[in-house]
Amino acid sequence: MTSVAEVQALLRFLSQDAKVPVPVAMSKVKDLKEASLTTPETLSKAPLPAIQSIFPDEKMAKQILAAAKRTSRKRTSSSVSTTSPRSKRTKHALPAPGTQLSPSELETSLALPFPETKASGIEAEIKETVLYTNRAPLVVAFVVSLLKYTMPSQPLSSRLSLAQAVMSMGAKSKALNLGIQSGHAAEEEGWGEGQPKIKIMGREVRVMRRWGYDWQKAYSPEAVKQGTGTDDVQAQYPPTDEPTEIESQETIKGDPSSSPPPPTSSHQQTATDVEPPLWALNLETLRSTSNTSTLLSSASGTNLPIYDPHSARNYLYKSFASAPSSLGKTQAPSPVPKANHKKEAEEKEQNLAVLLHALDIVFGSWIHAIGPEELDRRAWGWYVRVRPEVEDGPRGWGGKGEVRLGNVLDLRR
Repeated sequence: MTSVAEVQALLRFLSQDAKVPVPVAMSKVKDLKEASLTTPETLSKAPLPAIQSIFPDEKMAKQILAAAKRTSRKRTSSSVSTTSPRSKRTKHALPAPGTQLSPSELETSLALPFPETKASGIEAEIKETVLYTNRAPLVVAFVVSLLKYTMPSQPLSSRLSLAQAVMSMGAKSKALNLGIQSGHAAEEEGWGEGQPKIKIMGREVRVMRRWGYDWQKAYSPEAVKQGTGTDDVQAQYPPTDEPTEIESQETIKGDPSSSPPPPTSSHQQTATDVEPPLWALNLETLRSTSNTSTLLSSASGTNLPIYDPHSARNYLYKSFASAPSSLGKTQAPSPVPKANHKKEAEEKEQNLAVLLHALDIVFGSWIHAIGPEELDRRAWGWYVRVRPEVEDGPRGWGGKGEVRLGNVLDLRR
């Protein structure tokens, strides 16, 4: 299996060095992997017709080949001139708080996995897959996938931020209801007042509009069909190289099993009413780091803490283990030996890919029949039907259980 780091490196090369639009690059990853053309080095040695069989546009194919040769020469020169460990890049490193990334760089860095299995066998794999996880990351996965259909103008960075907010707010509500935490939620005390809000799966989320975040203009139906995640990129916004600042925030990772407020008409969009990209505001962090004057001026929308999409993405990647074949009701999996950590990480990545693909199948089967508003209304009930079973009360807080993806697939129309 090609690792996440390798896929991200390939996407960075295509989008930044070869100047291939991100959605086109993402749609071709699977074909490039099958042709064993996943690095600048392998691409630089490939004949032009081989590249053109994947990228039919002759100009783009030549552009990729030239960039691959240029990049390969630079790497060869660098390896000869220095062996300093400083030249090594850390894998899976998150951008530091305040890191400046262009919109295309940010969206590329957040790419989610897609199944390695061929399309003809993916449903069989979904039905056979049983995950071992707790409820919180399943909420994040549900929301990230749901928003692709109910708020299609939102880029992946926004969907991850909003999904983390829904999960964290649910966790806070549950902790207060169980007596694990005391006091009130920040939104109940008025934090974020004046900022716009939307409802997702019945949960009200305060947001900040990301004016000027022009993240992509291209859209690839082919990539959507292949399930490569390119449907994260829509035609609403043209690209720009202006950087955007990402502020890392801590989130509450708990068990959001309490039912959200009754859903109402919320964020669904029409052709004439499209929200710009959004950040979900982290009101708990705002309260813990601010004073009364901040509360009164929060409507300005400046310097407000957000739910960081990289944190949400990392949370997804580490949360979906495979259920042991002979797992008892109260038995937890044994600790994984250090030597097997890489294998475990790859397995979790593939599990996440299969889960997201299953959710895509479900939401995609309903969206045209019932529309985005009704799809959003039903999504919480669907989540409740497939979430892992845990003990009631405080003893079940953060508890893990099995999630059978066959049951998720049964939710489709």
